[in-house]
Amino acid sequence: MSLFRQLWLAVILVTITSFTGSLFVSLLGTRSYLEQQLHRKNIDSANSLAYSISQLRKDPITIGLQIAAFFDSGQYQVISITSADGKLITERVQNKIETTVPGWFTRLFPISATPGQAQISDALLHFGVIKVISQAQLAHQALWEQAKTLVLWFLGASIVCVLIGAMILQRIHKPLAEMVEQADEIMERRFLTISEPRIPELRSLARATNDMIRRLHNRGIEETKRLEALHKQINFDPITGLARREYFMNQLSQILIGREEGHEVEQKPVAASEVQDMPQDEASEGKYHPMGGHGEVVLHEGKTLASTATVADAATGQIQGRRGIFFLIRINNLEEINRKLGRTGANELLHRVGSLIGGITEEFEEIASSPPLAARLNGSDFALLAPDVSNAAKFARRLSEKLAALPLRDGDRITDFCHIGAVPYQRGDTLSELLSRADAALATAEQTGANAWHLAARPSGQASPVSLNIADWRHIFSDALTANRFMLAFHPVVDPTGAVLHQEGVAHMQAQAEGGWLDASDFINIAARLNITGPIDVAVLRHALEFLRSNAGEVAVDLSIETVANHRFRNKLDALLRPHPELCRRLWIEVPEYGAFRKFEVFRDFCHIFGQLGCHLGIRDFGRHLDSIQSLAGAGLSYLKVTDSFIHRINQNKANQKFLKNLCGQAHTLGMKAIALGVQSEAEQKALIKLGFDGMAGRAIK
Repeated sequence: MSLFRQLWLAVILVTITSFTGSLFVSLLGTRSYLEQQLHRKNIDSANSLAYSISQLRKDPITIGLQIAAFFDSGQYQVISITSADGKLITERVQNKIETTVPGWFTRLFPISATPGQAQISDALLHFGVIKVISQAQLAHQALWEQAKTLVLWFLGASIVCVLIGAMILQRIHKPLAEMVEQADEIMERRFLTISEPRIPELRSLARATNDMIRRLHNRGIEETKRLEALHKQINFDPITGLARREYFMNQLSQILIGREEGHEVEQKPVAASEVQDMPQDEASEGKYHPMGGHGEVVLHEGKTLASTATVADAATGQIQGRRGIFFLIRINNLEEINRKLGRTGANELLHRVGSLIGGITEEFEEIASSPPLAARLNGSDFALLAPDVSNAAKFARRLSEKLAALPLRDGDRITDFCHIGAVPYQRGDTLSELLSRADAALATAEQTGANAWHLAARPSGQASPVSLNIADWRHIFSDALTANRFMLAFHPVVDPTGAVLHQEGVAHMQAQAEGGWLDASDFINIAARLNITGPIDVAVLRHALEFLRSNAGEVAVDLSIETVANHRFRNKLDALLRPHPELCRRLWIEVPEYGAFRKFEVFRDFCHIFGQLGCHLGIRDFGRHLDSIQSLAGAGLSYLKVTDSFIHRINQNKANQKFLKNLCGQAHTLGMKAIALGVQSEAEQKALIKLGFDGMAGRAIK
């Protein structure tokens, strides 16, 4: 029984007990009083009659008239006179009078009064004894009226007590309800404090709970700071604040290799009927201004459509796929700078170089399809990975000018401070080839002159691209949705025992009829630029539900933040999932970290809505926003998929092992599973299990 039911029961029992006890005590006291009054009346009436009759003649008529004068008033039940020798001289008896008193009340509270007696004298002789008994029904009527008055009074008082009790219980219930809600929030890893109630006992309890939550929150913040500090210590250069070489190379290699390489693709046509939801082509109206440069696709021998990059200046109306520009930056004469400025001064200069390069990456971080990354490769060499650069030549010129303008001590400058080599990259390039081309571009820049830069073209031996502008891409997406040219490739995610947690459903699109299949990373950024990720995600999610209906197990799908932020398509997703709660419990929905934190409030709202449907919500490619992991506590997330750049060769990287172990601990503290992406070997898999990961995915997972 709940506390409030017990309190209500206690209030009712106390009220009834008080009412019943008070009623009986009052009625019994009133009955005793009425009996005393009847006894006194009997005595007074008997004495009065005896005195009157003593003054009269003692003939029967006179005595009868005197008695009748009293008896006819209706207040007496019996009046009798007996002689000295005990013989009855006269007697008047009246039957019970009619009253409204119920019989059970008369039986429950009987009234009996002692008869009044008096001596009747005749001159100096004893004539007889008169006995008077008053009617008890009248006393019962008075007692009954008193009982009804008391019942009405106590009923009114009970109603008032109930109202007051309800107000008091409501006053108690409100802080208790807040405490219950607070406890539920703690279960969901959301740490909220409540106002302290005025009730002393509840105030002490609320204060203790709030203190506990503050300690937990502060501990989480401390753990997050420790984790971020460890991440920076392991993967970032302490002088410049940029990424270290190994971390940068892991990121770059994963971009070039692609996560889905080596997996077989299972064709599952999507019944897509969302083409009518695609926005109109605003490019023709002069409203669309893409940030990307040339947008081409290459038709290879196998009829596979794949994105490529060019190095020419951007042409209006064209868009990029998964590609960008790789900048290799070299600071010249570092030894001379060391001699001139000393170790501290040189480190300060390198710090300004790192801040300048990092600041430039932040300028286009919001508009890039994937996050940019800068690194210090060695003492004097820096690297910058810049996706979706609209004008690579202009960017390289600007970077060179800003670096050359950095002052030394006392405003001095070095005439030949830096050189920059830049080359385009795209998924499918090899790391060694890209670095070789970047070195060659840097060498060309060094031969050109002071603070020079050089932007190299792609090798002439590669396939000649066929340019497709925005309208072409719109046509491709429209045809693919109309003709159902979508499929899902399923890759397993397993737990430490090898059991399948879920299947990752990766979208693929057939850009041309009977052609090859584009990986999601080849077209989803273009779809985001054109604001048509919504129809694609709705179609993919519909197909995921169809797969769940016909197959056991669970499925994960990746949604774009653009779809999540679009209320119209989010409502479509909600309408699609809400009728199938049993399927929602087997559906894992994830959003890339870069987009989730870019529009975090929208993402949090999405998680609350779809978490109520029973879906598992998560973030994919987590790793760049470690300092914000505590903000995920209130989002209701179920899991984090850690980016593969941390996983590569984890069995050989002791520093990253410590970092990932702490990351798993933080995730578990917040009630989330930690899943590793990009597992490429059995050795990595064994190391990840020891670090506490709950799941793994990658080419090594079968």
